[in-house]
Amino acid sequence: MALFEGSAVAMILPMHDDGSIDYEGFKKHVQRMIDGGQQAILVNGTTGEPATITWEDEQELTKIAVAMCKGTKTKVIAGGGSNNTAVAVEKAKFNAAVGADANLVVTPYYNKTSQRGLIDHYKTVAAAAPELPLIMYNVPGRTGMKIAVDTVVELAKVPNIVAMKDATDDIAYTMEVLTRTRDMDFDLYSGCDDNILPFIAAGGKGVISVLANLYPRETEMFAQLVLKGDLKKAREMALDFNDVSKYLFIDTNPIMPKAALKHMGYIESEALRKPLIPTTDENKQLLFDAMKSFESKGW
Repeated sequence: MALFEGSAVAMILPMHDDGSIDYEGFKKHVQRMIDGGQQAILVNGTTGEPATITWEDEQELTKIAVAMCKGTKTKVIAGGGSNNTAVAVEKAKFNAAVGADANLVVTPYYNKTSQRGLIDHYKTVAAAAPELPLIMYNVPGRTGMKIAVDTVVELAKVPNIVAMKDATDDIAYTMEVLTRTRDMDFDLYSGCDDNILPFIAAGGKGVISVLANLYPRETEMFAQLVLKGDLKKAREMALDFNDVSKYLFIDTNPIMPKAALKHMGYIESEALRKPLIPTTDENKQLLFDAMKSFESKGW
């Protein structure tokens, strides 16, 4: 049984102008995602800037998310990746102990290992918290490390390695993984908002989405249209969403979604922690115009 089917939001992390974490803003954003019908929220993923916050901050954010989602249909996926396998083990144990529904583990991205090393890394992290479902995170554009199809198949045999977030944006790779794991208890989630339609139509179970920060209800609606086979309506929505998805990534994530959410009035500041800095006015206008066009469609 899939962990979820539909849209899970890759949460941004609201900050004050001075770069300190806006915990009240974070709580408001979590509530907006719950109210918007998101199947799950991902805390401390790439979009949540874990590279520039402390482990203590990550722990607090995970605990807040778990407490707020308790008793709702929205699950909590906690980021648990590290370049250090021993640290990833400790994160897995913590995420399990506080009640997260799943652990998202990116490939090591500086201590780049071999495919054999990846298998050992993921098996070690999975064994540290066998009761906690583990989602592998394949994002070679950021990490320079791609999980080979054979490696995915081998790791899919581990009982609590239940899925992979596929941010390769390579539909041929996705099809090969889907084909090779079709008879296994293993699911794929897109990590790219620009391929939600073909990815789910091919057999993916949903998306872990940046776009959902802006439009939680609409992104979940879009995913459900594809899951239910209403491809005519899904195609229309895909075309209407396309420019928003494109311009959300015109600068390094999460720079653009923070600019958008500030523009929409949902967060007080678009502040980021360096080395990330706000985007140009020209980039903002491209995104804001695309958002205005999408919103005019009345979804």
